[in-house]
Amino acid sequence: MKFNAVRLYQEDGRRVSRVVSQTLDDLDPGEVVIRAQFAAVNYKDARAVTGAGNVVKRFPCVPGVEVSGVVVSSTQADFREGDAVTVQGGREFGIRHDGAYAEYVRVPAAWVGHLGAGFDAFDAVALGLAAYTSALAVEELVARGVTPEMGPIAVTGATGGCSSFAIDMLAGLGYTVVASTGKASEAAYLKSLGASEVIGRDAIAGGDAPLQPQRWAGAIDAVGGKPLDDLLRTMKQRGVVCAFGNAAGETFTSSIYPFILRSVSLAGINANHPVPARRNAWKRLSRGGDLRPRHLDAICVEMPFAELKDYCDRVIAAGIRGRAVVRFG
Repeated sequence: MKFNAVRLYQEDGRRVSRVVSQTLDDLDPGEVVIRAQFAAVNYKDARAVTGAGNVVKRFPCVPGVEVSGVVVSSTQADFREGDAVTVQGGREFGIRHDGAYAEYVRVPAAWVGHLGAGFDAFDAVALGLAAYTSALAVEELVARGVTPEMGPIAVTGATGGCSSFAIDMLAGLGYTVVASTGKASEAAYLKSLGASEVIGRDAIAGGDAPLQPQRWAGAIDAVGGKPLDDLLRTMKQRGVVCAFGNAAGETFTSSIYPFILRSVSLAGINANHPVPARRNAWKRLSRGGDLRPRHLDAICVEMPFAELKDYCDRVIAAGIRGRAVVRFG
């Protein structure tokens, strides 16, 4: 049986991806074989496919870190032919082990999760790591005592998938959300998700002093770099910043003053959890859950597998919004 896959190669110091025809024997080993139905496109995935980032750690390799589909075969009793399943994230899948961008996927059973009640193959991936990461950030804000009455929540990189979900979730819980973006043309989209105000990237802070007027009770930062520094300098007393992105930079410069004079907290959000540890957040994301995005259809766009490479080019060029789901077959 032959099927198509996007495979990344390293040639003459460059990373190059191609659509190739292969068989199961070409895939890395694993106990479970899945016929892919949908796969997600995260910013990280786009960097891998285009070769723009040092995401994939082994060559050649099939990139893509999220897939849903149907079990074709399994040597483990936990999974049977016909089971609806998903594989999402981790430190190996699509990075050091062949990943999601193939019509068939083979992985260790420990990486596979059954689709729970309240999910189908599409929305498990449409929500995926983006909604899960945002749910973790929202849960962290709440756990650290940030309530709607304390003031607005800033969300950076607002048109991205994670941030779009975060805006939707926060607004649904009654928070006032201010969306920060470099795409002023997307203001209507962001307000439709629940943002009460849309500001530019340079409007987070009004100046360069180590401390600026207090604006935000909390923040969800999806970009890193200078916007993260701007958030820290403008947080209210005991404000909380939840950070998980690096699109604006992998490093940032700040001073100690937000932390020692305003007791600001910076919380890192990491979504690479074992499958069993994800259940609480996913329960809240299921149909009827309090973190289920109300505007999933507006945030997600679906495309055939054949358009994946072109779409990844647009992601890197910042010409997209929301989240993309690739359809196989």
